[in-house]
Amino acid sequence: MTPRALVAGLFLAFAVGAAGPYCTLYLQGSNAGDVFYTSPLAHLLFIALVVLVNGVLKVLRQAWALTRSELVAVYVLMTLANSTHTLAYYWVAMLAGPFYYATPENGWAALIQPHIPAWLAPADLAGIRLFFEGAQAGGQVPWQVWVMPLLGWLPLFVALHAGSLCLMVILRRQWAERERISYPLIQVPLAMLNDGPGGESLFRSGVMWAGFALPVVVGSLQGLHSYYSFVPVLELSTSIPLLRNAVELPLTLSFATLGFFFLAKREVTFGLWVFFLFNTAQKAVYHLLGAGGAREPAVSVWSYDLPSLVHQSMGAMIMLVLGGLWVGREHLKQVVRKAFRGDAGVDDRDEVIGYRGAVCGLVGSAVVLVLWLWGTGIPLAGVLVFMFFVFIVFVALTQVIVEGGVAVLYPPLVAPDAAISALGTSVFGASGLVGMVFTRVWANDVLNFAMPHCANGLKLGEQVEGKRQWLFWGMLAGMLAGLAGALWMLLHLAYTYGAINLRPAHFIWLPEYVFDYAAARISEPTGPSWWGWVHTGIGAGVMVLLLLARRQWSWWPLHPLGYPISSVFSWMSFNAFLAWLIKGIVLRYGGVRLYQMVRPFFLGLIIGQFVVFGIFWIIDSFTGMVGNSVLI
Repeated sequence: MTPRALVAGLFLAFAVGAAGPYCTLYLQGSNAGDVFYTSPLAHLLFIALVVLVNGVLKVLRQAWALTRSELVAVYVLMTLANSTHTLAYYWVAMLAGPFYYATPENGWAALIQPHIPAWLAPADLAGIRLFFEGAQAGGQVPWQVWVMPLLGWLPLFVALHAGSLCLMVILRRQWAERERISYPLIQVPLAMLNDGPGGESLFRSGVMWAGFALPVVVGSLQGLHSYYSFVPVLELSTSIPLLRNAVELPLTLSFATLGFFFLAKREVTFGLWVFFLFNTAQKAVYHLLGAGGAREPAVSVWSYDLPSLVHQSMGAMIMLVLGGLWVGREHLKQVVRKAFRGDAGVDDRDEVIGYRGAVCGLVGSAVVLVLWLWGTGIPLAGVLVFMFFVFIVFVALTQVIVEGGVAVLYPPLVAPDAAISALGTSVFGASGLVGMVFTRVWANDVLNFAMPHCANGLKLGEQVEGKRQWLFWGMLAGMLAGLAGALWMLLHLAYTYGAINLRPAHFIWLPEYVFDYAAARISEPTGPSWWGWVHTGIGAGVMVLLLLARRQWSWWPLHPLGYPISSVFSWMSFNAFLAWLIKGIVLRYGGVRLYQMVRPFFLGLIIGQFVVFGIFWIIDSFTGMVGNSVLI
């Protein structure tokens, strides 16, 4: 982490943060990274940096070119900025929503607003109205409206990101060295840097360019179809109805998703596919029998399947995390000995921060989060239960992403819903329910969050030569720089065009839905969802059996990683099956040699899809086209 790498990384992290709202909210085009755990924006900027910028610098003077270590550091900072887009959207929408959408009919003025601490949300109603309706000359942002809330939320943002980074430092050696996780999502930048800063081997591979051409041609046809309706398009998504239309089997091809799954282990992709089929079969039985969905969980704002199935997924996630901690208990004991006793036999010099700093940072971040949540009005018991589910959801999804190569993922049941489902709304009270609504800023559907980027970034950080301690502070600064860029662009767009004219899902539907739900539960408190507890136990029991089977029987073909996310794996499932099938054929008939030969093709699929995204972001920016989404 040299000074120039830090400066370049922070500048590009700010750019990634700012470009996300522009592409997603203003252009409303292809996925700019809001739900991609590997940033298309970061990949595009990295390609330009490696091939164009660094190539020119090498020609002018070799010493001016960024080294391999510097390029890795810059890329890590850019990907961390990718996690801030949805955080920025939800933060502004949730803070301003209860005031802008309050009416005599919904009763928010009496039920919601009195329970919002003054430091938590803006109080300037005129500034809030202009945010939603726009028409501010030159998009001028009245920053005085947002300074106090930003200062109030800043401790949470810093603690959330610092805690995520410290936890991943603690788990890095267990995952990377002892369990030998393959980290599929970082294989593209590593391949670009394979033979030096120029990435010559990858970009001179004809096989890579063949894979690159496929999504570029298909995506270009789709993009041009929005301009000229006579341009034909290839339909990449269909479904097969099963059992009297009780369920559907989706067949959706995503080039980038297929590429990432090909880089994952076959046992993982096979498990992802099989457990999705198992979930589909269970759903079909429930539909035919009229069971499984009769009782809603105590909170069902963001559930992506039947209540029984999402609670089973939560039970499976709990056992996945707890089982992983049990398997890594020896490593965790070493971390604790190093942190509290300074055990000289435990070497942590290759970490970006020592184990003592990581443990202290994690504990300190957890204390800040608990106190901050308590300060919003949530009772302490509710805070602790909520934080437990936050830990489970974040760590479970991170493991699925970094080991399974799952580039797009939603939690089956989010932490706020799980906590209130487990305890009931009566435990939280009116202030607690309003406080829980605000946790949806950072713990809602978790379309993108920092922890997977931290895990992948630390694995990439192994490529940085020499002492890597400055990388820790650079990574934390990169996340905050990305958040600053996203908030700046979001507020500029909103005050220019009006937030309600951007994406209704973010700025209309979300605040109305969650605050209406909170108001209803304040008026009519409910107890815990025993139906949810039962199915959480079922999911936990099944997951224990799967973990034991994998540990005891070497021939066991199903990796349990797919079970916790089986209820949210719908459109990605076909790509996991294709990757498992193709990779099996390659390894069976050509072995490792053939695999190494065809691997650039799948890297090309990923790069090509992200490049065609960028092509039409640029074209649409000049032409004013809106809603031109290319590929999936």
